Amino acid sequence: MTHDAYVIVIGAGISGLATANLLRDAGHKVLVLEARDQPGGRVRSVRDGERGGYLGDLGPTWMWPDVQPIIVSWLSRLELDVVEQFDTGHAVLEYEENSVPVTNHIPGQLGTVRVHGGTQAIIDGLAGALPDGVIQSNAPVTSVVVDAQGVKIITRSDTVREFTATRLVVAVPPRLAVSAIDWQPTLSTSLRAALGSMPTWMAPHAKVVAIYDTPFWRERGLSGRIASRVGPIVEAHDHSGAGGADAALWGFLGWPHDMRAEYNGVLKDQIEAQLARCFGADAPTPTAIHIMDWATDPFVAVPDDLTGPMSHPTVGPNVLREPHFDERVYFAGAETAVQSPGLIEGAFAAAEHAAASISKAAGVRFAIDPAP
Repeated sequence: MTHDAYVIVIGAGISGLATANLLRDAGHKVLVLEARDQPGGRVRSVRDGERGGYLGDLGPTWMWPDVQPIIVSWLSRLELDVVEQFDTGHAVLEYEENSVPVTNHIPGQLGTVRVHGGTQAIIDGLAGALPDGVIQSNAPVTSVVVDAQGVKIITRSDTVREFTATRLVVAVPPRLAVSAIDWQPTLSTSLRAALGSMPTWMAPHAKVVAIYDTPFWRERGLSGRIASRVGPIVEAHDHSGAGGADAALWGFLGWPHDMRAEYNGVLKDQIEAQLARCFGADAPTPTAIHIMDWATDPFVAVPDDLTGPMSHPTVGPNVLREPHFDERVYFAGAETAVQSPGLIEGAFAAAEHAAASISKAAGVRFAIDPAP
């Protein structure tokens, strides 16, 4: 039987694209199926509509190279530079409604960096290293059939398409892998339970980027940090480029998803009002406010993600990292990693583990020492 590829990867986020790159390096023919119209997964960067330059991240953004060696390796491979997180000056603290925010020192964030050009630069580098045609967009996977011949993957959008491969890597959030895909044969009870119990990082969250002409807060001796018990922003940070270029603030919206939906029509007004409270009525007004509510993204969030805690996922059971169906199926969503699950580091770690496992099963020497 002739297959479309030796390995098909579901999902063109960081983990899926990194897996594809590693497998191609090992000599395997690879195909990546992406549900959206472009690669990126949970990476979402704001671009300047006129200049096309990077302005901010609405998905993952921070990295800690001092304690994340896998990140260091991949940044070097992709030839990407980093920008240290600006954290000089006092923070603005908002304790309760109708109270005046205060400024005070809070512990710094030593070692925190962002990618120069945004996290989208990681996606661009990974996708750009793959030949044309490897990434198939607008291809949401609905069914996977595994038999002695290999793996058949069915996608449904405007048309139904079928792809076949010897092996499959599922590089989407674990809960999505079990809820959005019909598996034949069915997944084992232990695997279904493990996949379904792994919270999807960022799924219940919403992020905001506020754009300014200048980082005026720096001139006022402020770091740009906001800590609020009022909201809608509960946590904000300076998100400007090197030297204060492309001034911006970045933050989490702490209101739960149903409250965000209730205030959806006036949410930007609420954010603007809060920024005026925190920085003063004389502070400049943002030139633009960008919001990404991940709870509304069907390729990220499932109902269980909206009822659980909003914290980082912990390391899941080993069944998530084991091969299944006679070494034909592997899971490599960022939450499956044993290092920084759900984070950028976790996405790369999961990719390395899956690619190494497949190469071992295929009897091919793998070029790097993978994450456990």
